[in-house]
Amino acid sequence: MTETSLSEFDDRSERLFIHFDVNDHSLKLDTFIQTADSVRNIIDALDETFFQGSLQYELIIFPPEDGSFLSKLGFYVLSSVSAVYAFICTEPGAAFTKGLTGETPSYWFEQAGYKVLEEAKWISEQLTTDEANAAEAKTDNNLATIDDVSSCQATARMVISMTRSLLEKNTDELNKLGMESGSLPDALDARADFYAACINNNDIKRVGFTPTNDFPIHRNSFPERAQKPTRNDKEEEQPEWLISIENIYVTSPNWDKEDQKTRQWKGKDQVRRNCYFVIEDAEFWQLVKKKNVHVEVLNNLKVQWARQLINGKSKNRRVLRVLEFNGNKLAEPLSSDAIKAILGNYSYSNALRDQPSLFDD
Repeated sequence: MTETSLSEFDDRSERLFIHFDVNDHSLKLDTFIQTADSVRNIIDALDETFFQGSLQYELIIFPPEDGSFLSKLGFYVLSSVSAVYAFICTEPGAAFTKGLTGETPSYWFEQAGYKVLEEAKWISEQLTTDEANAAEAKTDNNLATIDDVSSCQATARMVISMTRSLLEKNTDELNKLGMESGSLPDALDARADFYAACINNNDIKRVGFTPTNDFPIHRNSFPERAQKPTRNDKEEEQPEWLISIENIYVTSPNWDKEDQKTRQWKGKDQVRRNCYFVIEDAEFWQLVKKKNVHVEVLNNLKVQWARQLINGKSKNRRVLRVLEFNGNKLAEPLSSDAIKAILGNYSYSNALRDQPSLFDD
């Protein structure tokens, strides 16, 4: 963030407090990293499911204060989009908004400003009444962006309220809301990872989500919350692999090859959607080992990768061959025979397009 954006942080942000009840004023680094990463994954799953992956945000860490270890994560919205408010105009959007935040859509419209309400209603009508317009809107990825401070802060407050609710509510309460849509099972997986990290740290007795000494989640409830949801039989079937060549803008790499199963690479695909993937290209990792690739702060990859389409969502992204790294050519695409030897049956696909959301029929 720039100095200017830091000075404007409070106007466009909301803080999520994660309060660990521990004897000493300290926390294991692994616990801190794993719980913060789980929060980020919950936010990404909510964004993908509810807002078509349109949020532009930064997650910032603030230093803890004295007392039981208080982790403060700042959720800074760089721009707010009409898709956020269009979502809560829909019937499922209103239900999820009320269920997860405790507030009605009208409350959030009031927080964001009436102008946003007008734009959101128009977009919602296009998305829900005209399939052709909806498909065009998602393909062009041109939903109106709203940069005013009030809409950004209202968006930040709403998303953090949803995230806190997912961490705080018990499993039965969440199941009553219906957590099968879109990437919401991924949000529950991230929630399970959060509490698994708490289980692995014997020093944590309780967890709360306010700066006060209120710890509603006791250690004896961690195991139940650490259980990942059961996926339905259809999702457990192995669908066909789809192959495409695409440019990826890397936002969070993982240069430890063996650690990719725990923390995947994160980036944005060609339509600027968040994506997670592993790199399986042995030749690429040899170049990394020999330090023959020039690593920059932000990296761009051109890859030949595989994905599976599960319930309309791209899952299990695997980079089979890194073709270019920051504009430098590294390799040619794998042949059809080589791909078949790795994956078995597969089909070619165009570059990823926007994925279905709750607005779709």
